[in-house]
Amino acid sequence: GRLFQPDDFQRGKEPMVISYALWQRQFGGRTDVVNSTVMIGSESTTIAGIMPPGFNYPDDTEMWWSRQFNPANERRDNRWVRSIGRLKPNVSILQAQAEMDTISERLAQSYPVTNANWSIRLIELQEHLVGELRTSLLILLGAVAFVLLIACANVANLLLARAAYRKQEIAVRIALGASRLRVVRQLLTESVLLSTVSGLLGLALSIWLIKLLIAIVPPDTPRIDEIGIDLRVFAFSLGVTLLAGLLFGLFPALQTSRPNLNEVLKDTGRRSETGSRNRVGGLLIVSEIALSFILLAGAGLLIKSFQNLRETSPGFNADNVLVMRLVLLWPKYKEAEPRVQGFKQIIDSVKAIPGVQSAGAVLALPLKADKFELGRSVIREGRPMTPDEAVNARFITVTGDYFQTMQIPLKSGRLFTDHDNSQSTKVAILSEKLVRQLWPNENPIGRRFMMWDEDFLREVVGVVGDTKEELDEDAINQMYIPYAQDANWDSQTFVVRTAGEPGAMAGSVREAIRAVDKGIPTYNLKTMNDVVSISAAPRRVPMLLLSAFAGVAMLLAMLGIYGVTSYYVTQRTHEIGLRMALGAQIGDVLKLVLRRGMLLALIGIGIGIGGAFAVTRYMTTLLFGVEPVDVMTFVGVAVVLAAVVFVACLVPARRAAKIDPLQALR
Repeated sequence: GRLFQPDDFQRGKEPMVISYALWQRQFGGRTDVVNSTVMIGSESTTIAGIMPPGFNYPDDTEMWWSRQFNPANERRDNRWVRSIGRLKPNVSILQAQAEMDTISERLAQSYPVTNANWSIRLIELQEHLVGELRTSLLILLGAVAFVLLIACANVANLLLARAAYRKQEIAVRIALGASRLRVVRQLLTESVLLSTVSGLLGLALSIWLIKLLIAIVPPDTPRIDEIGIDLRVFAFSLGVTLLAGLLFGLFPALQTSRPNLNEVLKDTGRRSETGSRNRVGGLLIVSEIALSFILLAGAGLLIKSFQNLRETSPGFNADNVLVMRLVLLWPKYKEAEPRVQGFKQIIDSVKAIPGVQSAGAVLALPLKADKFELGRSVIREGRPMTPDEAVNARFITVTGDYFQTMQIPLKSGRLFTDHDNSQSTKVAILSEKLVRQLWPNENPIGRRFMMWDEDFLREVVGVVGDTKEELDEDAINQMYIPYAQDANWDSQTFVVRTAGEPGAMAGSVREAIRAVDKGIPTYNLKTMNDVVSISAAPRRVPMLLLSAFAGVAMLLAMLGIYGVTSYYVTQRTHEIGLRMALGAQIGDVLKLVLRRGMLLALIGIGIGIGGAFAVTRYMTTLLFGVEPVDVMTFVGVAVVLAAVVFVACLVPARRAAKIDPLQALR
């Protein structure tokens, strides 16, 4: 098909373009859909074209409708339109911003009442879509790098240990004429082969893990459908794998390729090589512990932050609440009074369902669940109509039982009743925060205020508790208006409180709505617990992933410490046997082995604390109710790591204590 053309934006034409997903799901991918006429509610329109797979901007859109827009019919201070544009070639966003600043100044001079003190801010589309994810992605990328370094340190330790066992073989090769380059090449080939096989196994495992990743990330994550392994990911992973194999196999290869032939072939260089090997192994273990501490500290901060977030009250009771969006379609519900009666009939019908405790409707749910926001300025009675006196608040229309259904507490005054209609005194219920701004330390009940688009005063009849728009942010000003007094909205979110599991009531609720009007569409059905979970998801995903990386890092560090300590015990078997033959007790041997491991742990933890101080300050935007340097978290991580090191060293230490002195001396 085609995209929109200029003459499409005229009353009577107004075709639409649909998404690829909707085309496949609703029309079965039929090619005759283009130019066909379809019904959208009670209106007919023509499908002009189909977008390519993956395009759903903005906000998971599936239908784009060309609607006539006449600026002359709009108020200049009604700022609800989102604009998007493409810059000309070789024009930067800074240049465009400078031009928009000039336009803003001209508008302010021409329309001082509506445009004074208002400006236009440009933001790149990529920044708008993924800006909030950048910090999380960079932190997770750093975590992956840390885990890779820990794994490579383990591999380097193992290669060094293996090289120690092969020192005579390498010495014989060199004595028979092999060059150092050839020996290094052989050892690097083995290292790269090991890393390549491991990398391929990791890629195979990641195919399954990516499905798990997609399952836990928020559904509105940008480009979630594009997450997968393509040639770029494969090439990057293969490149990192080969590089890791070369870099961390190079040091063991260089060290092994230059033996002292006389000492090695006579087997007299064992002590000096063992000392060098233990020093290098100790250095790698210290590095592993330090990196593990940083990852565990970051994971601990995110876990504590997420716990604080989950314990934060959103201002309502989310349990046993079902929500869905309803649209009253034209022309039947074109006027305000039919809309009021339509929602009233729907609420009464749903309330009659067994198991339904209460039901209501609201223009916009808390926590931005329906992605609908409408703000208006209010000025209390007796104050001049100036921008300095105006207080911004979120405008929300509700039906009478909304507060009871959501269990938003009434702080003073009363809730709306059926008597609050278009013929009665215009009233409003305000949130506590808005009341504190308009009438601090005063009783707001009976006070009056005016909204920016109304030429009459509204009376405050009640005050309710604050509800949040974001779980991790403070509540904003909110004012609630009876839907019967402002029924300009044909779409509302329906809320139902049930006695049992709300999801099980979805079918009954929809049937009750159809019983009132079969043509009313319902969509975005979910529970309020789902809403709360989705709101917390941007913090849950980094917490889960970083915790997983930290757990893997700790396990790798534990294995590395175990391996190095076991090698240390093996190399000192003769010495330990001699000590025991001369009277050393089991406790003395345990102390000998454990002292070295715990000393490495303390050094690594000390370095890790310094690294965590430097790294966690970049996590500020991901934290809630916890400081980047949280003493209790750092202490807890240090204790856990010390315990892990102790356990990893204890097994080789116990084995060392059981050495038979006679066997060791032989």
